Amino acid sequence: MLQYVVPFVIALVVSYALTPSVKKLAIKIGAVDRPNARKVHTHVIPRLGGLAIYIGFMAAVLFCVPLQHELVGMLLGCTAIVAVGIWDDICNIPAKVKLVGQILAACIPIAFGIQIEWLTNPFGDIIVLPELIAIPVTIFWIIGFTNTVNLIDGLDGLANGVSAISATTMLVIAMMASEAQVAVVMAALVGASVGFMPYNINPAKMFMGDTGATFLGFILATMSIQ
Repeated sequence: MLQYVVPFVIALVVSYALTPSVKKLAIKIGAVDRPNARKVHTHVIPRLGGLAIYIGFMAAVLFCVPLQHELVGMLLGCTAIVAVGIWDDICNIPAKVKLVGQILAACIPIAFGIQIEWLTNPFGDIIVLPELIAIPVTIFWIIGFTNTVNLIDGLDGLANGVSAISATTMLVIAMMASEAQVAVVMAALVGASVGFMPYNINPAKMFMGDTGATFLGFILATMSIQ
């Protein structure tokens, strides 16, 4: 049990401790969410909080998990998605540009062997996907899940809380299936999300922005394939 508690605690502490510094950075570089007719908050709120979640997660994973081929691909991919998110949080890049960046990020774990290779068929044998189909299906899954989490990021603590619950569920399933590496990664993700939560619950002092929402969706998507 200790192998899961340690990454959880590391990610939680790092994420919680770094958020105030990330908040100052966000204000300094203009990564803020300004109120308008469509939004419920009435004052400017920094929105780069996902960077603290990412750093907390990476610190825990790099400290607790031996780097293997597929894990390296996943970490490089989530780093790319975070870079796209930071760019969007600062500059509000066009949706098409953001989508291209997300597709490129999704291709990274695929290049390292993380692919949906078969599907369960409840009415017959397992459906094995040829690589020509497996690659676009995997890209669709990763991008779809990434943007699903991003789309629910509309209320204080909602996307972060849902992601923490989802990661906890995957943690329990991985433990039951004896998938130790997946479980440790999920424990780190839960810790990083919980560490940011005090700053994100209503009334939010900081938003995680696209940096955090797309990062959480990307990790959940890639690790669910694992």
